[in-house]
Amino acid sequence: MAGDLLRVQSGPGNFCENPLAETIMDQFLVTEWLRQRARRQAMLNLLGGILILLGGAVVLALTWLLTYVVSLFALGGWFGFTSWIHTILAWSFLPLLFWGNARTSREYLSQYSVTVGTSFQRVVNFHLIGVGMVSNFNPLAPDTMHTGVKIITDWLYAGPRLVVGGFGMLRKAKHIRQLDPQSCGAVLGALFAAPGKLSFQEIVDRTGSIDPTQVFPQLHEIDGVLFLKAEPAGLTLSQELRAEMRSIGQ
Repeated sequence: MAGDLLRVQSGPGNFCENPLAETIMDQFLVTEWLRQRARRQAMLNLLGGILILLGGAVVLALTWLLTYVVSLFALGGWFGFTSWIHTILAWSFLPLLFWGNARTSREYLSQYSVTVGTSFQRVVNFHLIGVGMVSNFNPLAPDTMHTGVKIITDWLYAGPRLVVGGFGMLRKAKHIRQLDPQSCGAVLGALFAAPGKLSFQEIVDRTGSIDPTQVFPQLHEIDGVLFLKAEPAGLTLSQELRAEMRSIGQ
């Protein structure tokens, strides 16, 4: 209950002693601290999501313009330079970018391979007088050309990535605003007072009346709450979150 003191027991009749935390914590203070923290994080995610979406819109507009110009130069001889076909192609290209971005691994696009055109088995950059910086890789080799396609594709996916990331931040802001500060605060208080990991069952036993099916998923939205899969599965707090909670009430 709000205002009650939360005392965490390490066993029947014994209270845990953690040099990094107090064994008694005012649950009302924890609830209010978490409520304010969630409000700040929700606002930051909301503003960040809006800014990223605006950036994504600008990048998509530039991508549309680039596609339109390429269509003019590549197909203008067949369809004319004022045909509506170029506009249709430019608009049709954007959904393809979202589809491709969803199906392509960022790690795959970041793996590059080139073929050198000399006896050296590594890429060498050097300076030629009157020419400038040159390299010994073979630009016409299949894997070098494939790498070039990957780089261009990675650039084209920038707009969809920004849009997807922006909506992700907006969803996170919504989830943070839906946190139950009292129940989540009770769990944080128990974790703060524990010397290490607590299993999910131990958390339920120590916090009393929380609904684990509702509360545990919400804890994913709190930065610093670590979900540990090693048996018995449970939770602990990062050192950063412990340090932040240590300042509650000061």
